[in-house]
Amino acid sequence: MKKINEEENKVLEMKENDIINALIGEREIPTATVIVTLDAKKGIRIPIVLKGLSRKRMDFLRKSCTKKNKLDGAEYDAAVIVEATTNFDWNNPKLLEEANVSDARQYVLRKLLAGEINILIDKILELSGYGSELEEADAIKNSSAEEE
Repeated sequence: MKKINEEENKVLEMKENDIINALIGEREIPTATVIVTLDAKKGIRIPIVLKGLSRKRMDFLRKSCTKKNKLDGAEYDAAVIVEATTNFDWNNPKLLEEANVSDARQYVLRKLLAGEINILIDKILELSGYGSELEEADAIKNSSAEEE
């Protein structure tokens, strides 16, 4: 079981004013680097720096990938990857010309493998707060009590 640490204890002891101040403060958008292996035999790997996306931005992307009330899941995944990538532009003309595609979303769908797309999407969702360390206070307290 997980032992309660000092930092978690401070969180549990926060009062209303502390919580309000934390909510008002500036929030840093989380980022992470994912290494994608493009060709294992040749050792070609690239770093892709991703950032978390806001709910508003993800909703906008979802709407832009919905046609006749049906979400195009593949296009949505590609749009999220393009939006969350910070260290290069998927719309770079060299990339688009090389793959003979008209936009970044199509490039992502053409050049990345399905598993690579899933890995990137999973990381973006994690950075955006989905599946993050949301813990119930009782669970934290109970895990500490069980260890005693």
